[in-house]
Amino acid sequence: MSDQGIRRPRGTTDYYGQDAQRLVRLRDLLMDESRRYGALEVDPPVFEESRLFHRSVGESSDIVRKETFDLVRKGDKDYTLRPEFTAGVNRMALENKLYASPDLPLRLSYFGKVFRYERPQSGRLREFYQYGVEFLDRTVDLDTSMDCLLLSLSAVQRALGKQVRVKLNFLGSFASRERYKHALYDFFSPLASSMCEDCQSRLKTNPLRILDCKVPEDQNLARTAPRIEDYLDEADRQEYQTMLRTLDEMGVDYEKDDGLVRGLDYYTGLVWEIYDKENPSFPALGGGGKYASLMKDIGGPEFEGIGFSLGVERLLLDMDEERRAQLVEGDGTDFFVIDLERKGKALRLMREIRLSGRCCLTPSFSRALGGAFKMADRFRARKVLIVFEDGHLELKDMESRTQERIEEDDFLRSLKGEN
Repeated sequence: MSDQGIRRPRGTTDYYGQDAQRLVRLRDLLMDESRRYGALEVDPPVFEESRLFHRSVGESSDIVRKETFDLVRKGDKDYTLRPEFTAGVNRMALENKLYASPDLPLRLSYFGKVFRYERPQSGRLREFYQYGVEFLDRTVDLDTSMDCLLLSLSAVQRALGKQVRVKLNFLGSFASRERYKHALYDFFSPLASSMCEDCQSRLKTNPLRILDCKVPEDQNLARTAPRIEDYLDEADRQEYQTMLRTLDEMGVDYEKDDGLVRGLDYYTGLVWEIYDKENPSFPALGGGGKYASLMKDIGGPEFEGIGFSLGVERLLLDMDEERRAQLVEGDGTDFFVIDLERKGKALRLMREIRLSGRCCLTPSFSRALGGAFKMADRFRARKVLIVFEDGHLELKDMESRTQERIEEDDFLRSLKGEN
C-alpha cells in the first residue's frame, strides 16, 4: 500500500525552518517572563485519566462535552489527551505534595501541547501550544491576583512587542455565583425554545455558559440578561472595586465586560481575556481567572488558585512582519566551511569550531563553489572558511565581503579568543 497520500491531520501544524525557530524563541521568551515572576517550570503528562477533566473542567463545558480526544481504552482506566493544563498542574501539585511547601503561593509555569477536537479555522487548531501559569495558595489574595494578571499582560506584550487591552469580569464567591445562576435560569427559561441546542443544554447544567455563546441570536438575548454585579455580596463587591482601583493606579488599560464568563466551569472571582489593542477584531490571545475548589474536587486540600493560558499559535498569527523577523534575528550560522581539499582537514577544523561553541555547516561535495556561497547566504553565515585543494585556508567575512588568507594556527587561536 502506498503512503504517498498520507497528510498531516486537520487542525495540526508542521513546524520547520524559521517557523520552528520562532516557536523555540517564543517559548524561551515566555518562560523567561515567568521566571521574572518567580514561577517554576513544570511539565505534566500529555494525557491524564479522563475523570480528572470531567471532575475539574466540568461536565457542562464544551471541552468535556464535545472536544476531548479520548484514547482507546487499555487496562482498567480511561485516558484523555489534555485539553488544557490547569487540571493536570493541580493534580501534579497534589500528588507530589507541592502544596506542602512553606513558600506560598506556588508559582508554576508551563509550555506545551494541548488537544481539542473542534472545527479547525484560523487561530483555532486541534493540536496547539499553550503557555501559562498557575498560582496556588490556601487563599489567593489581592497581591497574588494582580501579580498573575500583570504577568499575563507583560507576557503578551513582550511576545508581540506592542500594547494589549484586557477585558475583565468578577464572578464572585460560590454563593454569589449560585444566586446569579438561579437568576439566569429564571430569565432564560421562558426563552429556551428560541435558543440554540447548546444553550438549551447549558440552561440545565450551567446557565452562566449561555453568556459565552457565539450564536448571534443568543448573544442578543444575553445582552438583556441580569448582570453579575447585582448578585455579588458585599465582600465580593469590595474585592472587585479594590482590584479596579489598583489597576487604575497602575495605569492598566482594561474594559469591564459583564458577559465574560470564560469557557470552563471552575472559575470564581476575577476572570479576564487579553486582546490586541491595535487589532481589536482578532480573537482573544488568552485569558485566565481565579478558581476556589479545583484541588479539593480532585481529592486534595482546600486550596485556591489563579492562572491564565495564552494560545501560542494565536500569538504567532497576530505578530506583524517586523516582530516575526525580530524573533529570528541573531539566528544563523557562525561558520560555513567549503571543503575543496577533501582530505580530512575541513572535518578537523569543523570539529574545533563546534567544540568552541559555534555553529558550523558544510555543503555536500556535489555543490559547486558558486552554489556553496549561495547556500551560505541562505543560512545567513557570518563567515565562510574555504579549504583549498593545496590545503591553504581563506576566510571570508560575509557582511563586509572581504576575503583573506589565514594560517591554520591563527584560525584555531581566534576560536579560543587568543587574538
